[in-house]
Amino acid sequence: MKEVILSVLAGLLLYLPFSKLNLWFLLFPALFLFVKYRGVPFWTLGGYVFIFLSLRCTNIASVEFGGINPILSYFMYSLFVLLFTLFQFSLPAFIAQRFFKSSPLAYGFFYTLFELLRSHFPFGGFPWLLMGEVISQVPLLKYSLYFLSIPLYTFLLWVLVISLFQKRLFPFALILFVLLSLSLSAYFVPPKKLNGVKVALVQTAVPQEDKLSRETFDKHTPQILQMVERVLEEKPDLIVLPESALPFYFSEEQTEIFYHLSLKGPILVGLIDVRENLKPFNSAYLFAEGMLIDYYDKVKLMPIGEYIPKPFGFLKEIFQAIGGIDYVPGKSTKVIKYKDLRIAVPICFEVAHYSYMERLAKDANLIVVLTNDGWFKDSDCTFQHFRFAQWTSLRFKTYTLWVNNSGDTAIIDPYGRVLKKLGYMERDVLVEVLR
Repeated sequence: MKEVILSVLAGLLLYLPFSKLNLWFLLFPALFLFVKYRGVPFWTLGGYVFIFLSLRCTNIASVEFGGINPILSYFMYSLFVLLFTLFQFSLPAFIAQRFFKSSPLAYGFFYTLFELLRSHFPFGGFPWLLMGEVISQVPLLKYSLYFLSIPLYTFLLWVLVISLFQKRLFPFALILFVLLSLSLSAYFVPPKKLNGVKVALVQTAVPQEDKLSRETFDKHTPQILQMVERVLEEKPDLIVLPESALPFYFSEEQTEIFYHLSLKGPILVGLIDVRENLKPFNSAYLFAEGMLIDYYDKVKLMPIGEYIPKPFGFLKEIFQAIGGIDYVPGKSTKVIKYKDLRIAVPICFEVAHYSYMERLAKDANLIVVLTNDGWFKDSDCTFQHFRFAQWTSLRFKTYTLWVNNSGDTAIIDPYGRVLKKLGYMERDVLVEVLR
């Protein structure tokens, strides 16, 4: 009974660093418990509690906006959590226990390996709830993310905790010294300069229930465009609107308004477009000087949300909001260039695909994330998503603009600090000069 209680406690402690409370320091006692109690049942129960609590906010999308019965939604969710737990916790524990004599280091190694695998496979991967990403919140260590990848940091966290558990203070002190040295070195790496670029971020704050109907969504269009017109009077170098910011497609005539407005200043906006046999694309378009300068099509689509993998085609009948239509992935990993700007524009959950971001953002001097987290309201899921923006700033030593329909829209500097932020569902514009 004692181990059952401690297993639940380990799962709860592991959840809290990924909750809106952002209690990142509890990651260490949580891992300590998993190192101390290395049985497969302990890891399975603790892992299930952690994942269930961390991702339960996904039921907001399926129940409130997807039209799924709550009982059915939580039943399917519980099955998903079980499969996730078996892969991420039970299987690594079983392998370490069966073939490596319960070596603590084997547990950390195989946990990291399976975290790495699930970040890429299947269906493009699920790079979420990553231990190494929590480091973006640790004051003295976060700058070292400039040098160290998320998977490597996941493994190093295990090694640190294992060293403490085994009372091997020299390896612990040595690793910590190296990490602090790397962090200090990264702090003094010059960030990518923008030489006084004035940006304006528009938080459209359209309720998700309104976005599901073009008629109700369209009622917000005049006020959103008025916000753009007003901020153009401040002569910004770039105005940004979020993912699927307006109800019309890029190919429709209403888009002409952006050609007109862009005569007064560049506008980057997320819009849906229909091309290639009426298939939809989730895209970002840059208008300037009365022209379309360039666009980016989302490459890493979200399974279930933007397309249904073939084995799960039956879900199209269950999840009404999808409407049976699969989005088409983009084919080009590129930045959008305009004058001195080289803008990486990950759309929504693309920012969590850390391996893809290494390719997308390597040549960028500005990262702009367009997203709509209205599906999850003001929940843990929204917070977990936002935290990846801090990781991108630290990893690429550049400003990240987080432009969200629902909130929080924010400006994050190259040191991972949030300079300005709009609250949840606050319809307003953030203006800042980036230097």
